[in-house]
Amino acid sequence: MRITHLLGLLPSKLGLLGINARNVELIYTNNERKFFPNVDNKLRCKELLSAHGIPVPQTYHAVTGLESLRVWQKALEGVHSFVIKPNRGYGGSGILLVERKGELFQSGSTTLDVEDITFHVQQIFNGAFSRDNVSDTAYFEERIINHPGVDAFIADGVEGVTDVRIIFKGNRPLMAMMRVPTRESDGKANLHQGGLGVGIDLETGLSLNGCHYNKVITHHPETGNPLSGIPIPHFFEMIEYGAGISDIIKLGYIGVDFVCDARHGPLVLEVNARPGLNIQIANEEGLKKRLQ
Repeated sequence: MRITHLLGLLPSKLGLLGINARNVELIYTNNERKFFPNVDNKLRCKELLSAHGIPVPQTYHAVTGLESLRVWQKALEGVHSFVIKPNRGYGGSGILLVERKGELFQSGSTTLDVEDITFHVQQIFNGAFSRDNVSDTAYFEERIINHPGVDAFIADGVEGVTDVRIIFKGNRPLMAMMRVPTRESDGKANLHQGGLGVGIDLETGLSLNGCHYNKVITHHPETGNPLSGIPIPHFFEMIEYGAGISDIIKLGYIGVDFVCDARHGPLVLEVNARPGLNIQIANEEGLKKRLQ
């Protein structure tokens, strides 16, 4: 397996964009702070997108206080699996993937009962996972089922969901990657926890090489399979949907996170006003070159 240290190359040669340059040249100049709540408040973002015909996962129930907390079981009757999320969470913290098992529930390898889930929702409500550590809303959302077209990227036994991040400046896509859960990341598509980033060619919709932490890789570290040359399902629909989001949420530089559901096709999972920079490693190219 060929592995290279992309960050060991000259940043100027690659056109890599650093955090300070991203903040000054892209975020501060294109994203007015007064519009940040349009994305930091995930339920507000979903409402805005849905009102403009952008598909999003279904919200089953939101907990905004004790009364709505007491009725979460009734609201989830007949729902076999779901995700619990903090409305103002970040970095994936506080998200719980749950599957019903008779009178109990399963989250990964952990068995939960009603009291466990209620306690977790209370933690979210108390602000344990919010960006600013203030009282938050917890919500129960439809659980995504991976499109079969992404199976080639996932090791056996890993149940997490892949997503596709596309960075837009206005209505123009700059760069894209798929984030892949691994055994190491415990099924989370989080690059900082050992998930994979796989670059995507904007012209063809085919996968490129990938990155694992800050290393460029050509093969999946857990399966040995090559990463490049695989078509990403519904990729061009994602670009089409994403191109209109900047105008809807009033931010000029965004990362749009899509999932590709086996039943519904592409859905917008969330929008980020401060997208990270590892996408450059996955694409082996800097954002400066794309901007130019």
